[in-house]
Amino acid sequence: MDTVQLSPYHSAIPSWSGFQYQGKVAINVVLDYILKIELSEIDLYSLELEWYEDFSIIKEERYVSIHQVKSYKKRILSEYKDALWNLLGKSVLKDGTDSYLHAATELDTIEDMKLRLINLTPPPEPKLPKDPSKEPRMKSYTPWHYYKMVIDRDAYDRAFKNLALYSYGNSKHYCPVNELERQIKKRIKQYFEKNKGSSPTQAHIETTYNYLLGELDKHITIRHSAEQESEEVSQEFLPDRICFSNFISILNSEWEEPSEEYITLGLRDIFHSTCDLLFHELYETISTEGHNHRLEDLHRAESYVREIARMSNASFYSFCQMITPHIVLEKANSHAFRNLIPENGMDVFCLALYEIKHVLNGYKYIVQDKQKNLCYLPSTIKLNVSRLKSESGQLSKIAVGILGNAAIRDELFEVEVIITENVSAHSLESAANKFIDISSKSKENNNITKIKNIRLIDIDTAMEELN
Repeated sequence: MDTVQLSPYHSAIPSWSGFQYQGKVAINVVLDYILKIELSEIDLYSLELEWYEDFSIIKEERYVSIHQVKSYKKRILSEYKDALWNLLGKSVLKDGTDSYLHAATELDTIEDMKLRLINLTPPPEPKLPKDPSKEPRMKSYTPWHYYKMVIDRDAYDRAFKNLALYSYGNSKHYCPVNELERQIKKRIKQYFEKNKGSSPTQAHIETTYNYLLGELDKHITIRHSAEQESEEVSQEFLPDRICFSNFISILNSEWEEPSEEYITLGLRDIFHSTCDLLFHELYETISTEGHNHRLEDLHRAESYVREIARMSNASFYSFCQMITPHIVLEKANSHAFRNLIPENGMDVFCLALYEIKHVLNGYKYIVQDKQKNLCYLPSTIKLNVSRLKSESGQLSKIAVGILGNAAIRDELFEVEVIITENVSAHSLESAANKFIDISSKSKENNNITKIKNIRLIDIDTAMEELN
């Protein structure tokens, strides 16, 4: 067997939880650099994604700074131990390159970390493989390798001089998940004021923000799709770098009316940011309650969201229409933001992915029970009942909306059951007829009849039927 070579470059695909946070941190850092460097030097700089670190800033071929991102809510130093050793070791490898740790919660100072990290249990040494012949020829360094590198070279003090918690202004060295969007938009406004001498409209800021994230999404999706078949670091797989000039082109664009592409990019951001927050909360609950056996379920749910991230814009918009089937919006428009990814319904969809243990297939969001030959569609549907809104009336409106949604009629033909939070009905037709007579004497095709017979069930019932 060939000797296994170790590399500081990695190609591991992260879990989705925290991934959107990582991307937005990268955009924020790029904007910080753009605001402080001369525009004449823009073409010399680029953003490198998930290669030497979570992301890095490159000037020509030299690493200017390397960045690791953690979206944990915990403050315990041991949770950040591996990240710190990685950054310290990589800074040594790159001759004192500045390294930054980005955190979503307030941490101890770097000075405190330096005093305490050396006294923690070192990262575990990788175990020898049972079958060396099946090992890849090249593997990434582990935190243990970086720990050994720093200690053996007596570089602990020197490496810590190049390590910092990233500053978000006003002496703040952390940024919560829900604060990043405001930080990015603030920097977009600063760019306009600095380089154009005027303040942009809020609509212009929103549009620029979505296109900046879209530029990042294009590269990350391609990269993850290329890597998903293998965890081995490939010498032929080059780092993905985005030249700063790409971001400048977006910042300098004179946006007109929002296009379908812009609407879809915005929906992607809302969808993944919401999933990110919900999965993060699930992780915290699992950790707090000690239910570590549920981590497998969380990772499975995250893997579905990664698959959804790989969809084309057209497929993603169709996906949004499917999980909110009672909202009729054939084309992407400004109403899509409020309706297709409902704030009070996304928890239903994410919970279904988490609780139902069947593997998704087909459209990546349809659960198929092969034994019963039934397809279940997780949705965002939930009843909001009040004194002015009866359960029967709301249920009828939902059913009528689904039956009248021509945009997804072909896809609904493949579904027998729609999973909701708290809605139950033997069929869409029976639910709709509670308030509105939808019977028709005209001849119906088999597809329409089948859609009328779709059942609505709540998550608990879905778990009983599928788990």
